[in-house]
Amino acid sequence: MCGRYRRSSDKQRIAEAFRIRDGLEDLACDEGDDLSPQSLQPVIFTNDAGERQIELMRWAFKLPDRSRPLFNARSEGIEQAGFWKDAFSSGRCIVPGDAVYEWQTLAKNRKVKYEFRIVGQQPFGMAGVWKLWKNHKTGAWEPTFAILTGEPNELMAPIHNRMTTFIEPRDYDEYLAPAERPPLHLLRILPAAKMKVSPAKPTPVLDQQVGLFDSL
Repeated sequence: MCGRYRRSSDKQRIAEAFRIRDGLEDLACDEGDDLSPQSLQPVIFTNDAGERQIELMRWAFKLPDRSRPLFNARSEGIEQAGFWKDAFSSGRCIVPGDAVYEWQTLAKNRKVKYEFRIVGQQPFGMAGVWKLWKNHKTGAWEPTFAILTGEPNELMAPIHNRMTTFIEPRDYDEYLAPAERPPLHLLRILPAAKMKVSPAKPTPVLDQQVGLFDSL
């Protein structure tokens, strides 16, 4: 699961890591130490001209018949999942981040927060999907995204039973490019040897909110 992550405000570093040439000047990219669903975050995708583009999108889909937003999508079976199928086929995107947070439940009402990073890769790219979605508060159609998750590796498994799906830099082009057959083979489990974990700074109010959101 990915319910919180951290990202730098260094737009130039993001542009270099993901080879973005345009659109940075007007991008409001404030630093986020504990980014949460329903916030606006920078997302990278391929536009109609076949060029990489970065744009702020809403994180999490709010469905009118559900009280909880959908901010994660399961990698397994996404090419057939009703809600996510079209987005994975034509709306793949990459979400830049520097670390993801997960919580380990030790006892009732007691959780420990951990920070996971990819060694030598900041920012890294999280696999995502996006599509236009109606904001039911404003009535406006907004670009909205979710982050993909999969089975955990050996480093994550003792802490959480789901893990963010990361796209390796060599695969950015293939993941973002239009294709008749979506690149399911890129939704791999990142080896534990490529990651580091450490205790994160506690955020008691946010920690209590973990588990309140659903994924589909």
